[in-house]
Amino acid sequence: MWRAHRVSRFIAGGVLAALLAFALGPVRGHAQGASGPIPTDPDLKVAFIGDSGNDAAFRRVLELIKSEGAHMVLHQGDFDYAENARRFFRTIESVLGRDFPYFASIGNHDTANWRENCRDRNGCYAKLLKARMARIGVTPDDPDLDDQMYSVTYRGLKLVFVGEAGAGTGDGVYASYIQDQLATDDHIWKICSWHKNQRAMQVGGKDDEMGWQVYETCKDLGAIIATAHEHSYHRTRTLTSTKEQVVDASCSDPDTICIGKGSPGKSFVFVSGLGGQGIRNQERCLPTTFPYGCKGEWAKIYTGSQGARFGALFIVFNIYGDPTKAQGYFKNVNGQVVDRFDITVDVSASKPFSSGARASPQ
Repeated sequence: MWRAHRVSRFIAGGVLAALLAFALGPVRGHAQGASGPIPTDPDLKVAFIGDSGNDAAFRRVLELIKSEGAHMVLHQGDFDYAENARRFFRTIESVLGRDFPYFASIGNHDTANWRENCRDRNGCYAKLLKARMARIGVTPDDPDLDDQMYSVTYRGLKLVFVGEAGAGTGDGVYASYIQDQLATDDHIWKICSWHKNQRAMQVGGKDDEMGWQVYETCKDLGAIIATAHEHSYHRTRTLTSTKEQVVDASCSDPDTICIGKGSPGKSFVFVSGLGGQGIRNQERCLPTTFPYGCKGEWAKIYTGSQGARFGALFIVFNIYGDPTKAQGYFKNVNGQVVDRFDITVDVSASKPFSSGARASPQ
């Protein structure tokens, strides 16, 4: 029933969007008259966290994000584990400020108080999240976020968020939504964000909970895949198949990531689940030191088995004056950088890049 309702809304929403586009002109977030791929703002720094809780450890992670000069946060779900949305966002405001750009995917511990009209005195995550976006001039494509799926564009970065309803929904609904959002999108940098994992895309004890189509769709459309759920940090090499864990032979260096659209496309997956709520050990793909086991897909694993501390993944987009370059690094709250890597997007399959085609703030 839920899926049928979502699909009907999805189709109806597409018709409405087409009518609005005809009436109002270019979609907000794209530069008018853009003749090529759309870049992010130069040196745009994004922090990725998940599984945060809402105690002293989470505050330390937020303080790290502030000290690193991040311009925005993408939270991959499982917020405070207490279903107290008001208290959770007050913590964020106390460190980062009321208007700091903060975007999030729903986690399995957030479902009871996610819906905009959850009627809980502790607040609703979706309503408060949408209010934060409104304060910085960002309007999600889903007016209420109740379907756990929405997309926005901020400072030239295309963001697509999907939910945690399970592998069947991942294959049957979320993948189609991602396809619709990204298939004709001209932004150079795109991110798919969700909470849960497939077992082979994490090194702990999680099972298959998302389906493979969401991973494969994002990868083939040239998007970075951001997840959490397993309370540790780990990152793949460049993959041409997430389902089979095939490393791209032409870009196999663990510290060099290549992204490109295609059939298959290529991208990478990371789990950034050290936001403040517990740290788990490595159970899969042993040994605990590089080169790791399984199929050689992992570039970096940082779990309790490696003495992990809480922290965040940072990615800086459009660096050194090159809109197709980015650099990522994971830093813990003790100030230690435990992973650093370069990323390049291949835009050769797109229209020629125009340096004058700048995105609006959202």
